[in-house]
Amino acid sequence: MERTETQMKILEVGKKEFLEKGFKDASLNKIVAEAGFTKGAFYGYYPDKAALFEDLVGEAAKGLLEQFKAAQAAHFDLVSKEKTKDSLKLSTEYLRVFVEYMYAHFDAFKLILCRAEGTRYANFLEELVELEVECSEEYYALLRKRGKLSGKMTKQLHHMITSAYFTAACETIAHDMPKEEAMRYIEELAKFFNSGWEGLLRLE
Repeated sequence: MERTETQMKILEVGKKEFLEKGFKDASLNKIVAEAGFTKGAFYGYYPDKAALFEDLVGEAAKGLLEQFKAAQAAHFDLVSKEKTKDSLKLSTEYLRVFVEYMYAHFDAFKLILCRAEGTRYANFLEELVELEVECSEEYYALLRKRGKLSGKMTKQLHHMITSAYFTAACETIAHDMPKEEAMRYIEELAKFFNSGWEGLLRLE
């Protein structure tokens, strides 16, 4: 839906305020005043500041979730293609895709990962971790059933390692790392974690 000039101004000022102070401490009065409109004009577009935050980040968050689901489906495709030994390689390829996507929507993910306290996105990263662990557990069970994986680990350890991995990858956004540096960083990060995964899972 096409946005009006007024709405674009509200989004611009709102993003600036949220980035500076975070959602919880952001002032709706300041957003309205700096945008040069009345609260009535604001409420014509958004019922509250949570709705404004949602408009700033919702599409980007949805896009990343869709890519996560595509990555998980791609891993299951490896089973039918008898290419399960490529699992870690595929994971690294998708990590590149995820980070590229986050950098293409940098401000939205800065808000989601660092400024979302008080919104439904406050636990966004943890939700991604849980989604990844649930799907990976199902994938590993299938590989084990087919004799393609001999290693074992508890679900608790799986969750802890995945959480550490995702948090480390998102540090690129948290620390405003330039994109080229971030892409080099995740290559090294993937090598480090893949060595650990390989030792635990023992893909065959």
